[in-house]
Amino acid sequence: MTTPALATEPTEPAVQTVRRYRIDHQTRFSYSAPVALDQMVIRLQPRTSYDQRLVEFAITTDPQPARHTYCFDLHGNIRHWFWFDKSHPHLTITTASVVDCLCVNPFDFIIVDEGVQSVPARYAEPVGSASRHYRERPSPHPAVDALAREIIRQSEGQTITFLWSLAQHIQSNITHIVRDTGDPWTPTQTLERGEGACRDSAVLFIDACRAAGLAARFVSGYAWDALNQDRRELHAWAEVYLPGAGWRGYDPTVGLAVSNRHVAVASSPSASYAAPTAGTFTGPRVASELTFDIQMTTEELHSESASEGATYVWP
Repeated sequence: MTTPALATEPTEPAVQTVRRYRIDHQTRFSYSAPVALDQMVIRLQPRTSYDQRLVEFAITTDPQPARHTYCFDLHGNIRHWFWFDKSHPHLTITTASVVDCLCVNPFDFIIVDEGVQSVPARYAEPVGSASRHYRERPSPHPAVDALAREIIRQSEGQTITFLWSLAQHIQSNITHIVRDTGDPWTPTQTLERGEGACRDSAVLFIDACRAAGLAARFVSGYAWDALNQDRRELHAWAEVYLPGAGWRGYDPTVGLAVSNRHVAVASSPSASYAAPTAGTFTGPRVASELTFDIQMTTEELHSESASEGATYVWP
């Protein structure tokens, strides 16, 4: 029997530390004339999982909503719904989050499914059936298939090496650009252009993983120093499901495995269901503008100093 693949020998720091982030995020939609705001979906509440803990969260809007509800969506993200009455010339959404990130060593895991220790991967049941939506490729393309085969060859078919090599390859060959708005490009568009925003690189990484049989999903959130940006913005990366390890993050924009310098907010099989905001308005033909401001600070805490409590505030 084959021994399960060990990513790396676990290392326990003498004193475990937690990296705490404080994130203030303001999104503003401005209109050249008052409009009737339809329902607005907001996915900006960071998640709580094995590798990060949401300590505080507050969300407000200007104007105040006529009604506000929230729920877990199909993919486990916290979705806030806002309804508005009357007409308004703008909508400002303000969130404040405090998040503890716990993952120091992103390779501290063992893959327990022999069929996923190497690529092309084959998941054992019932994971195979349950992960089907994360393995489907809307538009397979020979160029992405060729990329996946080449990285498989370079990594000698080892899954962990494949994922690292794929992230490094995209970081080295796709020039990062800033695109504040717009859907992600298709994987082939990103390959052909040789450039893309973080969401474009993430979609390319996901499709190449799926070409190798791996379940992968899109993640939106915040990154502390992904690109040493002068202006902070939302970031996007990918997660891959590895039995025994769970969902593990890889950021092809910087060519790294995700540890405690990323704060995940939402994830789904496709980018559209992890979008931070979604909504429409009705009224006269008007011009609209989207602006945002993200402020982020961090500090290190000893594990015993990290709060176990949580505070969530919203209208």
